[in-house]
Amino acid sequence: MKHEITTCHYEITDVDITFETIYSKPYVSPEILKEIKNANVLLIPEENFRDDGDVLFPETTIEFLTYLKAKLSRDVTVDIAISDSDFQKIELHSDAVIVTTIIINSLLYNTMCSVIASYLYDLAKKYLKKTTDLSAKVQIIIEETETKKSKIIKYEGPVSEVESFFELASKNMFKDETNDDK
Repeated sequence: MKHEITTCHYEITDVDITFETIYSKPYVSPEILKEIKNANVLLIPEENFRDDGDVLFPETTIEFLTYLKAKLSRDVTVDIAISDSDFQKIELHSDAVIVTTIIINSLLYNTMCSVIASYLYDLAKKYLKKTTDLSAKVQIIIEETETKKSKIIKYEGPVSEVESFFELASKNMFKDETNDDK
């Protein structure tokens, strides 16, 4: 089990995960489907984390969800892709902050990066740590609005570097698709 992240690692890759594929997951009950279809920011669980079939969220998920709802404008709808009764969290007792994986519409990328960075900086203050001493793991799935293709950006490293990574990622995210059109 990895308890702290001592180096900076990031990647941007294509994924077959879209809002539609999330809607068809077994953990998305018919009761919550209509509600989560209104979301343009959706928190999604880790599947098969330890056991086949388990669906778990990092320990800071509810705090993160509350933070997003408080900081984002009213035209951004945030939800979680599981019912309250099925929600389960995993506590890793880690020095690293593991942010719940989210899927977003590409139009919200810059806004979400800013809010996530603020959340991590606020946690560093709360934990009385320097941003260079607090590590984070962030995964954002970005569904491109027109093509419905998705990319996942993954970051593991110090909170102090997360904003720089988000900026770098935004320059390279859907670069291939725009070059193909020329």
